[in-house]
Amino acid sequence: MSPELINQIFMLFGLMTIGYLCGKTHILDAEANAIFSAFILKASLPATILNSAFSQNTMESSLVWHVTITAAGVFILLPVISKLLARIFHLDVTYQLMLNYSNLGFMGLPIISGVYGEESTFFVAIFMMIFNIHMFTVGIITLQGKPDSLASMLKKLCTPAIISALLAFVIVLFHIDAPTPAARLISSLGSVTTPLAMIIIGSQLAQMRFKEVLLKPSLYMISFLKLVVYPAIVYVVLRFTIGPGIITNIATILMGLPVAANVTMLCSGYNGDVRLAAQGTCISTLLSLLTIPIMLSIL
Repeated sequence: MSPELINQIFMLFGLMTIGYLCGKTHILDAEANAIFSAFILKASLPATILNSAFSQNTMESSLVWHVTITAAGVFILLPVISKLLARIFHLDVTYQLMLNYSNLGFMGLPIISGVYGEESTFFVAIFMMIFNIHMFTVGIITLQGKPDSLASMLKKLCTPAIISALLAFVIVLFHIDAPTPAARLISSLGSVTTPLAMIIIGSQLAQMRFKEVLLKPSLYMISFLKLVVYPAIVYVVLRFTIGPGIITNIATILMGLPVAANVTMLCSGYNGDVRLAAQGTCISTLLSLLTIPIMLSIL
């Protein structure tokens, strides 16, 4: 593992540790976590996505479509595998959602930008766009067995993250430049996403009752599948379809991240097992402290 990569990993998980200590000492609490999470999702994260597009607005259109098709293919493949595993192991639909959706926004962007540079976050933005569309269509169908009304589903897709990802897509495709003051403002706002996201993750871990989580064997099985098996499958499939390279590596890393907090939100709104989803996010995030550095060193 290169010294630069070691430094990046130390920075990311060091920030998470600071967040954990802030949570334990009540500098941050559940209310503060919710407020800062909303700020990240609705303000700084969209700014990060747009800033990545401005830095990549000379990217060839063919590469943009290449990443988009790859992301769509990954999100078609994983639910099929999850459904098959659910039948084999008799897993609840909440487990399927945990396997399908990784923590792209809060962990994906900081880790990818830390390892591959800020310009690479545009690739993550495309994955996030497909992620959100998939979650609020296939995810809801998985929980309810039938889709919500089209109008309601479209309303749920109109989030700042998706809108900014769509704008980023257009910016790169048509090579649009932003006025310098606007670009600097967006860059400055987006720069807080990485440190704040990792601190909030650490603070959220401090709110969990670890004794209850650590004594549930099924969560370890799901975490192993999510953090080890799924990224291995994605890497092998992409290695033999699109070949080695940054897109394959980024897709592998993103699919090897812990369970997305959005799964808990989705379960809360559509009669899923909220407690189980939160526990899955907690234990997979803890175990990812071990698996993510190993995965980064291998790739």
